[in-house]
Amino acid sequence: MSQQSSRVAPRVFMSYSHDDKEHRDWVLALATRLRADGVDVCLDRWDVTLGGNLAHFMEKAANASYRVVAVISASYARKADERKGGTGVEAQMLSTRLYESMHSDQVIPIIRNNPTAPPLLPAFLGGRLWLDFRDDQAMEAAYERLIRDIHNAPVDIVPTLGPNPFEGKSGIEARLEIRNSPLRWHSPGLTGDVELIYSQNSGMYTIGTGSCQFTLELSPRGTSSVYAYRDPLDIKHVAMIEKVESRRPLLTDVSQFDTSSRAVGAGIDDAIVLHNKNDYWAIVIITAIFERQKLNPEKVIQFRYTIQSNRTANLHDAVPDIQSQDGGKL
Repeated sequence: MSQQSSRVAPRVFMSYSHDDKEHRDWVLALATRLRADGVDVCLDRWDVTLGGNLAHFMEKAANASYRVVAVISASYARKADERKGGTGVEAQMLSTRLYESMHSDQVIPIIRNNPTAPPLLPAFLGGRLWLDFRDDQAMEAAYERLIRDIHNAPVDIVPTLGPNPFEGKSGIEARLEIRNSPLRWHSPGLTGDVELIYSQNSGMYTIGTGSCQFTLELSPRGTSSVYAYRDPLDIKHVAMIEKVESRRPLLTDVSQFDTSSRAVGAGIDDAIVLHNKNDYWAIVIITAIFERQKLNPEKVIQFRYTIQSNRTANLHDAVPDIQSQDGGKL
């Protein structure tokens, strides 16, 4: 039997207030999707039958074998603080759980039907990190973060602890090692804005980390464009999208662009598409290319990047509005 199939599914208790039918159906849809993604969800609509014991069901909120996804609507926050109804009972149990272990992450607050900024949170969840599920257009990113957290499959992995760069080295040796460290040319986040002097580090720059890592290798192509290569060991394919802002609908499937070449040329307002060996996709949008004079001439490229961490080639909603160098929308 494989390790994956023998693994015990994480258990989650859904805590929410019955605000209205639309809200109850939204919670049902979320719970259904979580179960489809390998989470053993406990939901009142499934687990309490007619004549069943509601108090016994709600005691699962205090059961340490369950993490709790608390759907925090404005109504939930008020009922929890006022200890009203079933929400109040669950809030009392959750409060006890959290106060027994102040560093516990067993309750995951997600925000829905809670329009104020900042959202209204019950007192027992004050200071806790929460996920925003209020905007349906941005909900996919929030859902992926939730499911990754429940399955303990984070995108951001703690880097390996390196050696002391000064130990056993002269001052000059240490200075050169620090100055030439590849981590100078690394942006580990899933999104970012980068200024790269691509005449340094052999034109190599790394974005992302772990399985979501991409090495961007660049070289000059005239004065206003660059070549990008698929030569780095973590890159499987490279492609180019010309004038990407005017072709945003095509970002729903970036794999449709030609990926047959070792190198692609791209200029300002174009996008470089990267596909890595772990089947993740990234897009690098070039916002500026120029040269400036310092000790030697420096070839500079500015770009904005996004990594799609769910392994799909759909980057339409993941890429924000593309801004030109002067800050105006293209």
